[in-house]
Amino acid sequence: MRSTREIIFHKRSLYAFIFFLIFIFQGKIYSAEHPVFEPLFLQDDILENPEVTQGTLTADEVFKLSLLFSECELTSEEGVFCLSTFEQIKQKVCDSSFMEMSLEDRGRAVLKLLYQDYLKTYDFNQTKTSVALQTGVYNCVSSALLYMAAAKAAGLDVRGQKTSEHAFCTVYTPKKIDVETTNPYGFNPGSKETIENEDKIQGYYIVPKKYYSNRQEVSDKVFAGLIGGNLCAAYIEQNDYEKALPLGAARYELIRQEQSKAATQVRKDFDILASNYINVEVENAAVFSDMLDWYVSFIDRWGMTDYLQKNMDNALYNLMVYCFDEKNYELAAVAYEKNKGYLTKNQDAKVSDILTDILVTSKISEDLPAEEQIVVIEEILTAGMMNEAQEKRILVYLENAWLSILNVCMSERTYGTGYQKSCEALERLPDSSKIKKMQKSFYDNCIAIIHNNFAKQANAGYLDDARKVLEAGMQVFPDDKTLKADLATLNRMQKN
Repeated sequence: MRSTREIIFHKRSLYAFIFFLIFIFQGKIYSAEHPVFEPLFLQDDILENPEVTQGTLTADEVFKLSLLFSECELTSEEGVFCLSTFEQIKQKVCDSSFMEMSLEDRGRAVLKLLYQDYLKTYDFNQTKTSVALQTGVYNCVSSALLYMAAAKAAGLDVRGQKTSEHAFCTVYTPKKIDVETTNPYGFNPGSKETIENEDKIQGYYIVPKKYYSNRQEVSDKVFAGLIGGNLCAAYIEQNDYEKALPLGAARYELIRQEQSKAATQVRKDFDILASNYINVEVENAAVFSDMLDWYVSFIDRWGMTDYLQKNMDNALYNLMVYCFDEKNYELAAVAYEKNKGYLTKNQDAKVSDILTDILVTSKISEDLPAEEQIVVIEEILTAGMMNEAQEKRILVYLENAWLSILNVCMSERTYGTGYQKSCEALERLPDSSKIKKMQKSFYDNCIAIIHNNFAKQANAGYLDDARKVLEAGMQVFPDDKTLKADLATLNRMQKN
């Protein structure tokens, strides 16, 4: 038995300037190019009482559901053949020769009948009951569903068992007896039996012991849907969501009102189909935005779950990354306004951050001079229409632009200009620790240069020139202790 494969979502990352940025409506109409997610068939046409959540289904209901999940329409030539064949099976198991047996012997006889006349060859991937009846090729799921339907027709209390790797049946007589349906001697596995009809048995499958771990007894509806689950798992490997999603929808719709661990897993399998569909790389933001619209319409149709919520958060995040790469603020803003109601509070903050990044980077390029970047950023800030968090984030871009200018001054050793620029920057960004640190470095270098020039002139005996150096420096740095001390030294030298 297969299980739905979940694609691990690949989160993209990006850098903006010198800091790292961490960053899927009611009644939407989505593109016809996307797969539909309405059920492949309507259960109301099959079940006598569709509202029964975990009740026992009849033999005919189990068999018809197994055909529909096998993608076999009941009115098709294939469907008519299978229904006719099942009628023959029902007649045989309802014969007096069966009904006169004990419940245990009857359960064993049903299994042997299927292998005598119908089941021939095991194939791990052959999960459809329709194909099993037509060709004799079966796996654990197709043989188990065929046995369940036939045993119910024989008046037996038979229930489905599933594990992560396997499916089989249990008959209650009322003693609980397991039935390994992948071989003709699987009734009450481990018991000794006389081999019958050996010449008609072409071979059967021996199930490894490990496949029986973590078994669950599941409802008839869950059990019938295992065929659909296997097919969905195969289709997801082929990226065939057009076939997978309607099957997954039918499987979930059948057990939608059921409260059980198995039903919860069916819902998760369905969510995985939709989430995997959008967790792919696409050529541009517009295409991904269209896929996101489809995903939201899926949520509107089937309801939000924790799994869908996680993927919704990731999907809108990734759309923003696409928009960031393309500097497409218009699309990003529309997508955010349209979908923010589907985000968790924490993710909403992250998406809002990257939306702000897109706004800034869509207006400035990496090769735009820092001075011009500052002008553009100030225009964005002046325009307003942003909350406190957005303004704070834009100020980071402003700080980076100023730091770029100051770094040039530092590399060119134009310390005086750097100091003046840092003062100008701090008037706009008074709380910037980075700019304050650079200002101090410029200040210290300026004072060191003035002091050294003063000392050079004073030591050479050019005291008037030394005073001119100090006076020029103190016009800029009047309160500096080093320069004041130098002036006192100069005054003593001139007195002497």
